[in-house]
Amino acid sequence: MASLAVFDFDRTVVHEDSDATIIERLRRKQPEWESDNQDWTPYMSDVFEHAYSAGFHPSDILDSIASMRPNPGMVELITTLAKKGWKVILLTDANSVFVNHWLKTHDLENAITTVITNRAFWQNGRLYIEPCMRQNVCPKCPSNLCKSLALEKWCGQKKYDNIIYCGDGRNDFCPAVNLPENAVIFPRKGYTMDNLIKKDAASPNPQMKAKVVPWVDGFRILQEVFPENSKLIC
Repeated sequence: MASLAVFDFDRTVVHEDSDATIIERLRRKQPEWESDNQDWTPYMSDVFEHAYSAGFHPSDILDSIASMRPNPGMVELITTLAKKGWKVILLTDANSVFVNHWLKTHDLENAITTVITNRAFWQNGRLYIEPCMRQNVCPKCPSNLCKSLALEKWCGQKKYDNIIYCGDGRNDFCPAVNLPENAVIFPRKGYTMDNLIKKDAASPNPQMKAKVVPWVDGFRILQEVFPENSKLIC
């Protein structure tokens, strides 16, 4: 059977937000700094430009990213899914440099099938970022990434017998409501995605078709996906 697991990265796989980690470090050095850009990808481009101007070395940024803690149980969840033959996707509005460096540091590169995110690259010691896509089709999502469109493009015509989606934020709600009935949606309990799903469930015409199981750690998801292993997990 074909099985697919989709994860957000910030505040889902890792406890912190990767962009916020660098912004906080920059503001400690330049408290007065602020950007006029309202769109997130150009805003982060400004962040990286100012980090470079402030004397941040690539290792300063990468060390901060590597130090981010995984949420409890997430490493075990991802490695178990990979060992059992699931396709594991990271679908995130972070960037490729941050995500790939964190995965490499935590020995998870081989467990991930693909990373879908904003492209980033180093040039002369400065980090540059480009949008994952440029879309104006979905009004729910930012122009640089609609996760529904990205997931639809990646899957193509392939059908999956088992699908799980794990996230926390507003931009995870769009793909969640578009997944089929055989999917299981795992919103982080108490976060924006969870609240939007509750609001949807209370509406006269709920959009969600899939089963919803809130999570507080990766072990809860492991128990739901692999109940036969629950004794070992506990």
